[in-house]
Amino acid sequence: MGAAMGAHAQSCGSGGGTSVCLSATGNTTNIQLGWTVAGGVTGLQVYRNTSSDPNGRQRIAQLSAGERSYVDTAAAVGPRYWYWVRFTTAAGSYNSGAAEAQAGATAPPATVAGVVSTTADFSAPATPRMNQLAYYRVTGSKLSNTLALDVADCIGMRLLASSSTELRFQCMPGFSEGTKAITVKAASGGTALYSNWISVQAATSPLPVPTYGFNLGNSLEAVWGYAYPGAAVYTSAAKSGFNAVRIPCAWDSNADPATHKINAAYMAKVKEAVDRSIAAGMHVMINVHWDGGWLDSNIGASTDPVVSEKIVSYWTQIATTFAGYDNRLLFAAANEPDIHNNPAHAKTLLAYYQTFINTVRAAGGKNSNRWLVLQGFADPSWFPTLPSDTTPGRLMVEYHNYTPFQFTQLQGDASWGPMLNYWGRAYHYAGDPTHNVPYVEEGETDSGFQQLKEQYVDKGIPVLVGEFQAAGKGSLTGTAAAYNRASALYWNKYLVDSANGHGLSPFYWSTPNSPFNYSTGAVSGQDIIDALTGGVAPPPPNGAPYAVTGLVAKSAGAGQVNLSWKPVAGATSYRLYRSTESGYEPTDASVSNIAGTSYSDIGLNPGTTYYYKVVAANASGISGDSSEAYASTSGTNPDPAKFNFETDTHRWTFSGGQITGIATSTAQKFAGQRSLAVSFNASGAGSSSLDLSGLVLPAGATISFRIWAPAGHTISSIEPYMQDFNWGWTQSWSGSPAANSWTTVTLTAPANALSPLKRLSLQFKTSGAWAGTVYVDSINWVAP
Repeated sequence: MGAAMGAHAQSCGSGGGTSVCLSATGNTTNIQLGWTVAGGVTGLQVYRNTSSDPNGRQRIAQLSAGERSYVDTAAAVGPRYWYWVRFTTAAGSYNSGAAEAQAGATAPPATVAGVVSTTADFSAPATPRMNQLAYYRVTGSKLSNTLALDVADCIGMRLLASSSTELRFQCMPGFSEGTKAITVKAASGGTALYSNWISVQAATSPLPVPTYGFNLGNSLEAVWGYAYPGAAVYTSAAKSGFNAVRIPCAWDSNADPATHKINAAYMAKVKEAVDRSIAAGMHVMINVHWDGGWLDSNIGASTDPVVSEKIVSYWTQIATTFAGYDNRLLFAAANEPDIHNNPAHAKTLLAYYQTFINTVRAAGGKNSNRWLVLQGFADPSWFPTLPSDTTPGRLMVEYHNYTPFQFTQLQGDASWGPMLNYWGRAYHYAGDPTHNVPYVEEGETDSGFQQLKEQYVDKGIPVLVGEFQAAGKGSLTGTAAAYNRASALYWNKYLVDSANGHGLSPFYWSTPNSPFNYSTGAVSGQDIIDALTGGVAPPPPNGAPYAVTGLVAKSAGAGQVNLSWKPVAGATSYRLYRSTESGYEPTDASVSNIAGTSYSDIGLNPGTTYYYKVVAANASGISGDSSEAYASTSGTNPDPAKFNFETDTHRWTFSGGQITGIATSTAQKFAGQRSLAVSFNASGAGSSSLDLSGLVLPAGATISFRIWAPAGHTISSIEPYMQDFNWGWTQSWSGSPAANSWTTVTLTAPANALSPLKRLSLQFKTSGAWAGTVYVDSINWVAP
């Protein structure tokens, strides 16, 4: 009687990096099907047979990718039926397991014991917050996936998993805090089985978490003829999984040049776009885009009264028009301000930002509490302090990412460099190696976002990635085109996942026909939508597996981190990459041939944060990288210096013919357990150096280097030197180091030095032939 009296346990099938688990419930007059999807799908079909043989089955329904249930009203009362869901991914079509049920019987009543809000892994209770995905666990007996959970003002309720004793749901709390009613019903619109309430707290972020944002392209900013988007594009975007939209605007191009009064028709168009975005359930941001460059391209060594006048005029009109709108609407001051890498110009931009902030706050209404967005410039280290604001905690910053440009945007070889077509080590194409991206791949994305996390997010300042896009190369054909398309989708997905993983909010740059038709709202690129909204990107075309998902790292004491991840269909093993700096995992795997989906990393340095990635592998090759995960070992780091060499070489390299190699070593140490062993083989007098680039160093800081040299060395002097962001040169000199003891040499950065440094080097000069090992340790600095 199992099938006739209720839902079977879920029957699962996997393929293309996606798993679909199906169950069937027999009711008095029909059979209800329900399924969960882990991964991305582009289409679903329901099949039925009167036996468990899949060869004789018939298709009874074709559904959209977002459907998660189906009622078979044509099932006859009495016979037993078997069902399958056939799902389509970017890699092909696959089947769920078979679920069996019988119509004409009455299912036993479900009993709901309670509903609890939990963490994302359902392991512990958690308080739901506005703008952050909420997770609910329904417990009881004789439960089935036909039960419906309703939490007032929680959007997009989805069943993630089900059993007879537990159901797991996910939704996004709406735009108001406070008490919300909870109801569990026998089915959507059916009899209530359970009622209660829960308290939703205020948002801690200005945008939904995770953020799946997109730009409305140049449609309200271009003066060369883009059409305004139709109403359907907003609802289509929201239904596809986007929860935020950035609307680039051109106020100066639509204003009276003498009075700066904004054209009423244009203001109405912007207001219409904002209203449609909010009505569709999305947050929305409006800005001053390029707009002829009146602001972005007009930043000099001092403020321009005309520019300041325009900022006051435009933002007074904009803020007054939208004074009644709540925090679902954000204002952004600029787009991509060009300060020409000049600190004086940066001060001018900050003065303009102060005028923007003061103007909006003075407009009254809900502008006093509105989130305001300030665009970053040069390196983030140039923007460490935000302007003042009468409303604390309502400023955020914005950066864009099209890195590397030769891959994301360049559509043909240029005189200064070739077009690059294949990004991500797993997506390099052996048939066209000169167009593989040689550097600036996954690690560059992670390390850049880590800098933003540490400088802003960790201090309570939100960050959005206002634009990003890898467009793909329209000129390619055949296998080259397949690799490029897969690589572009992977780049976009990797950026979205890395941004959200670092606490940032990403916004894809869309165009009038991708991924939506701006007139009709019709989806024109389901594969890119999947990549941008939490789905999958295609694997490399060579047959390698899909990328690993669900990587979790947890500390397990002073010297151990435990890792786990979700299994990948078609993978025969996994490889783990480890580093102590985000984005700098090594090229070669730290651990290979891992058979299962967990690993205990032991023998680690105490008091240290480790960053990890995992890739899946099979006979065809490796997958793309997983998202980065990190965990910190407990205890105290025995050497807290910035560069302590307790774990690895910390990105230091060497140059010159006298140094032959570097590695961490326990042979000597200034502090901790290890130092950097520098191997020399000098055939005569000369010089070599240890080198590091990209270091963010406080201006005026004094750097200390500890060096140990053995008896008999021929090192005549040690000269640390640096070149700052603008190639300014600074050096110091120290004579021959004492033998068999630690020598300290220092270098003080100028008070006006700009980061990141082009180069920091420790140069060794020898007076004659010598072979041996020098040890360097505990490189650190003291801020002025």
